Amino acid sequence: MKSGKVMIQLGYVLGASALLTALGYFYASNWELLSRFNKITPILVLMLGFYGLHVWLSRKPGRAFLSKLSLFASCITFGVGVAVVGQTYNSHADSYGLFAIWLIPALLFSVFTRWQPFYVLSYILAHISYGLYFLPRWGGVSEDEGMYVLVWLGFALGNGVLFALLEKGKLQSPLLKWLAFQAAICACLIVSISWIFEDYGTWMNLVLAAVLALAVWYAHRAASKLNLLFAGLWVSAAIVVKYFELVMHYNNEWFFLLSLLFVIVFIFANVKFMTYIRQWQPSGAQPDAEVELPQEGTAEKRHTSDFTKWVVHVLTVAVIIIGSLLGTVSLVGLVTVVLSIEKPENLLMGYGVAAFIAMLFLNKFNSLARYTVMISGMLIATGAALIKNNSPMLYFLLLLIVVAFALQRGLLKRIFFFESAVLMTTFILADAFRSSVTVVSILTVLVLAAFCAGALMRRDTLRRPLLYSSFPTFLLLLFILTFITEGGWYYAVNAIFFVLVLVAAIWTKGRQLGWMYAWSIGFWTAFLVYKYYDLAWKLLHKSISLAIVGGLILAATVWLERKRAVQDETVEAPYVLAVKPLLIGVVILLQVVGLGLQIGKSEWLLSHGTLVKLELQPLDPRSILQGDYIRLHYTISEPEGRVGYVEGRPFKGKVAVVLTPNPATGVYEYKRTYQKGETLAPGEVRLNGERSGYDTVEYGIETYFIPEGSGREYEGKVKYAEARISAGGDAILVGVSEK
Repeated sequence: MKSGKVMIQLGYVLGASALLTALGYFYASNWELLSRFNKITPILVLMLGFYGLHVWLSRKPGRAFLSKLSLFASCITFGVGVAVVGQTYNSHADSYGLFAIWLIPALLFSVFTRWQPFYVLSYILAHISYGLYFLPRWGGVSEDEGMYVLVWLGFALGNGVLFALLEKGKLQSPLLKWLAFQAAICACLIVSISWIFEDYGTWMNLVLAAVLALAVWYAHRAASKLNLLFAGLWVSAAIVVKYFELVMHYNNEWFFLLSLLFVIVFIFANVKFMTYIRQWQPSGAQPDAEVELPQEGTAEKRHTSDFTKWVVHVLTVAVIIIGSLLGTVSLVGLVTVVLSIEKPENLLMGYGVAAFIAMLFLNKFNSLARYTVMISGMLIATGAALIKNNSPMLYFLLLLIVVAFALQRGLLKRIFFFESAVLMTTFILADAFRSSVTVVSILTVLVLAAFCAGALMRRDTLRRPLLYSSFPTFLLLLFILTFITEGGWYYAVNAIFFVLVLVAAIWTKGRQLGWMYAWSIGFWTAFLVYKYYDLAWKLLHKSISLAIVGGLILAATVWLERKRAVQDETVEAPYVLAVKPLLIGVVILLQVVGLGLQIGKSEWLLSHGTLVKLELQPLDPRSILQGDYIRLHYTISEPEGRVGYVEGRPFKGKVAVVLTPNPATGVYEYKRTYQKGETLAPGEVRLNGERSGYDTVEYGIETYFIPEGSGREYEGKVKYAEARISAGGDAILVGVSEK
């Protein structure tokens, strides 16, 4: 019965997700036939309706999940409502304020309900708000490098504090605990990169070293194998980043000679670390989870008593790849710099082949070091052969890879060599044919033949790796063909993919081939989503179709639940909140009041503000939540004399400017910086803004939302914008025009 309950919950989630996505698509389309009232009213009704459904379901036995899902839908609807208000009144697209306002109820609901989706939503919204406020362009580092270092360190500190709270049991969310641990270390690694932070990056290495040491120490002290494994992986990642930083500064013979020694030490240290993790049995550690491995032909499960073994296995592969890359760079640098060989391709191919063959037969050699040398040899030989355009060498390397597939034991190893063979075949075909369609088509046929050969094999040690690697590779190649073919073949390939993958999903489900079913459903879903989003109708039509799909899913789920209820007479207790329901009602009321105040303020400004005309230079991007819009850049956006510039604070700070109309054109122009308390002359208007960079001011009227797909009607045509400005200097954008 547990699996049936999970299916029912999944059905409700999928149905609700489709309906909420339809709602977002509908408003993102910015349908021109909707008035301001008709845009905003449905959002308020839906938000209150979901809340009412939450209250009603919370009093029904066995409806705890649906009750929380309804409250979550209400919170999502509020976020859409904030975006719609911004779209309706042309406020900042994707500004930090939008996500920050949305964060408040999400955070409160996460505390009240202690439900994981609210925790995750709050975590995402908090990071987006933080990033958009401090890094509004999400781009590179500006001249004020120190501020951006502090921003990233603040990001790391916030995640570190969250991890500490979760570790102490103040909050309960294993997913957020893992994310916070990774995010904190990642931020410290970013600020230590010298080619990004030229002034502070070197000093931040001390912070990075301290954080990594603290992470390793605490993971060991807390007896957490998983955290210790990932801390070790971050140490390896940091070493790799620092290695490439040094390559950029010290590419001489001594560096590459020492690099070879470093690669040996790196591999040796990781061998010891992985061995230690496998053998470590900390006292008081939590028992490891059971892991289900893919099976074929039956629904039986294979269990392992040590989940960490699989994590170690994956990280071992990562170390092999990292070591291979470092070894490849070091050897190539050594040959080209130290030996001063102008054309070292033959030498590199010879070394690569020799290393690959030697490691292929040295079975007693340490596996980590062995596969590192083997893959390094393959990379070096392949790269040299491609540079020299040596097709016979590529054929020979393909033969060696096929031999390695046959001789090596282990599922993951054989999957790796199969994918390497596919990649090598791609190089060979690309050299023989100029058409990408021809190359991918031949590859698709060859991989399909490999899959058929694997299906006919009886020897399981070869059959499983062939099937596990060829099936998803075949689907990927066929999926690629659905994009690169043209004319009649385009429709034929798309139809073949759709039917073939759907049949595979149905057949494998009936045969209980779980792994094949998962791949089939994954590619089929990706095909539908991608094709539908890029090639189908506009957002409005997608919204309608998603609403229909969501309704059908919910109807099917209700039918399945009723059928299950006849067979299962177990009665669940009603849902009990961690706080009084009145507090949730207060939060909902505050949401409505907040939206109402913003709407009222905007409507008052539209009715009573001074109408001004401004000259502009438009751009045409898209908002994540609010649809297509024109990004407006005014002539007053770059006033003379660095308005409001304060030494040491070049990016932020509120300012106000005084505008006056040009007698000849009627266009308002910058006159001076507004001084607090000054009296404006007749015709002058005060406009509030905020500095963005050294010489730019933003006034909150930089986005003008347009119906989907109408960007070309505005591109290069609109020259002016009209705005309403209050006596206090606040502005709201009214429209754009050509004259």
